[in-house]
Amino acid sequence: MKLRILGNSIRLRLTQTEVKNLAHGETIHERTHFGPNNLLEYKLSIKKIPNLDVDFQDGKISIALPELTGETWANGTDVSLKYQIPIAGKTDLLVLIEKDFKCKTERVGENEDDMFPNPDC
Repeated sequence: MKLRILGNSIRLRLTQTEVKNLAHGETIHERTHFGPNNLLEYKLSIKKIPNLDVDFQDGKISIALPELTGETWANGTDVSLKYQIPIAGKTDLLVLIEKDFKCKTERVGENEDDMFPNPDC
């Protein structure tokens, strides 16, 4: 799972295996180490909740999709889910969850075997 943060937006891109595992109830998680006691963790899950849940505590980003939405997306042909969450009346947090496609051109040193086929190729 790839994480991209830009301003007030978070984008997660998942491989085919990660999407399949998510649909089967697994939590998808990654870690980025910045030193011995400095870690960024991020995870995505599907839960029996009515709305998207996003939390950031102690260097951990947790995103939970509502069960029906998450399972429909994971088992369907839609590429992405998009949410805009109001933040204290000042701005919105944009959350995108996407299926990760193979690049149109080969990237040296990057394994794309588990990415979704690119519909433009």
